[in-house]
Amino acid sequence: MSGPFDPLGSSSSGYEVYPESLRRATEDVFHAAGRLRDFANVDIEGLRLGVHDVGMLGDESGIIEAFNEMIADLQGKSNRGFDRLFKLGEAMDKAADYYDAQDEEYYKRLRDLEKDGG
Repeated sequence: MSGPFDPLGSSSSGYEVYPESLRRATEDVFHAAGRLRDFANVDIEGLRLGVHDVGMLGDESGIIEAFNEMIADLQGKSNRGFDRLFKLGEAMDKAADYYDAQDEEYYKRLRDLEKDGG
């Protein structure tokens, strides 16, 4: 392998990358990222407590603030997870593009060799 992106260090590593499989895995990563985003921005968005939800004793004990802070923390972590998974998906997609280009280059070379030899 040549070029700026060579994750295995050489083509004799014993591993092969199939771009179509990498793209399917990329779709799964993007799907997982979307699920995290939806969890943060849809599923738990409305889960806030107010004074009327827990009564006077709940309000005095600080449960409202603690619960609402926990929801905000979950949203923040989920959104950060979304960002990380999305970036991973982008990197995987870029790697699939690289391997697609490699495959295309190999096929062109083989076609040219076949023309020269036959």
